[in-house]
Amino acid sequence: MSTLTTFHPLTKLRPFKSNWRVQVKCLHSWRQNTAFGDTFEMVLADQWGNKIQASCKKTLMYRVQRELSQGKWGVIENMQLNPAGGKFKTTRHRYKMTIADDTVVRGSDLKDDRLFLSPANYEDVQKATNVIGRVHELGNVQTVRAQGVDKKRVEFRLIDSQGNDLACCLWESYAEQIEAFVDEFKDQTIVCLLRFAKIQFFRGEAQITNAFGASRLYLNPTEPEVLELTESLSDAHLQLAPIEKSIGKKDGKRIAYDWNDAEIRSISEIIDGSQVEICKIICSIEEIDTDYAWFYIGCNRHRKRVNKLPNIDYEKLTKLDKPMFRCEVCNANIINVGPKFKLHLVVKDDTETCNLMLLGSVAQSIIGHSPEDLWDGSYAEIENPEILPEPILGLIGKSFCFGVSVCADNTTNGSDTFMVLELCSGDKVLSIETNSIATTDIGTSSSTMSSAGVLMLDSISSEDPKTPFSKRKEEDADLLDHSSTSKKPCTKMIKQEMTKTA
Repeated sequence: MSTLTTFHPLTKLRPFKSNWRVQVKCLHSWRQNTAFGDTFEMVLADQWGNKIQASCKKTLMYRVQRELSQGKWGVIENMQLNPAGGKFKTTRHRYKMTIADDTVVRGSDLKDDRLFLSPANYEDVQKATNVIGRVHELGNVQTVRAQGVDKKRVEFRLIDSQGNDLACCLWESYAEQIEAFVDEFKDQTIVCLLRFAKIQFFRGEAQITNAFGASRLYLNPTEPEVLELTESLSDAHLQLAPIEKSIGKKDGKRIAYDWNDAEIRSISEIIDGSQVEICKIICSIEEIDTDYAWFYIGCNRHRKRVNKLPNIDYEKLTKLDKPMFRCEVCNANIINVGPKFKLHLVVKDDTETCNLMLLGSVAQSIIGHSPEDLWDGSYAEIENPEILPEPILGLIGKSFCFGVSVCADNTTNGSDTFMVLELCSGDKVLSIETNSIATTDIGTSSSTMSSAGVLMLDSISSEDPKTPFSKRKEEDADLLDHSSTSKKPCTKMIKQEMTKTA
């Protein structure tokens, strides 16, 4: 395998391969407890100021901390990229880096003490996570009951250099930090810098708060990058509205369903929806999302992505060589592997655009070929994802009726990528006439199909597909392949949904 001699900017990283090489500074790190166990999280920046969040499992934490401690520079090679999902994102990067067992992390001699600070404009604060302002109307630190536990909380407002204000609410150790600072520096003007903050909305008003241990709070900071901003802060006073609390939660209850009863919805409806369900959409394929490869190498038994082993030159291997990979599900090194479909499509109807992900036999049903038929036999990573097999490129411009899952990532985390579970048909769904009838007005009594009964809707638009469209957030790149033409994948998908929302 060729040795990379340059460092890639973080903005260039995409999930279609893993052999990237970056030089980054650790701006912040913390431990995070999730339903899947403890993880070690970091915010990394490259020398151009681009930022990305990185994560590793608990067993790798001490090795990563040793080589890339907070405030230090390091080199990372061979990492995985997954969509940066969830409502809270520490950076604006659309992907999140995962440091795996075969990832190389080592120190760097680069010296650069910049904070790489990009403070938010108060008028567009939802697009940034670094906020600086003068503390105004600081309330007392209170102990309140939240989620069945007593927690400390302090509320205040921040004012920027133009006199704009922003509500702020800090919890636990961050509230204690404010309390200790006020006790030591009484009657002193306080300038607050909150990095990697969480933006919430209460009755239409944006509010800044800390995101568990992911945020960093600076009070009257003296860093050179910040001093110019702190000196320019205005003493302007605005009439401030009281902060209202929202305790509403979305209903995550699953609904028992049958594809015969699944309703046809528009893409805008499923994007704006708040209920976990399955439904059907009628849409046309606008482009193939090449941020992801169209296949992955997976275990033939479990259909789970397998890991490469060190000291094997996969570029020189062909499908006849039977190379060895590591399957975490089998907990063994195996040779029974092969390409598996994981196709990402950008689709649209007359209301909106979204991303769909198709796995296994669902993807094979619309492509008309097995992944082995289209695969070139190389186990090396794809270097140019824009080069696609003709049967996949031939999907562009065609229209289908898809049975999709609206899951918690869509309703709670705002993801507009949906998993396709089935290809649906119906005696009333015959064609899409873009100039005469809206796709959302077509009725159907659709049913689940076998792989031999795929319905493709004929699009009679004479226009060429308009590409590219802007990419959107996507599901986890390592989802299991729930691919069957029976109703079994629906059951499996719901079980997986229960795990996510637990």
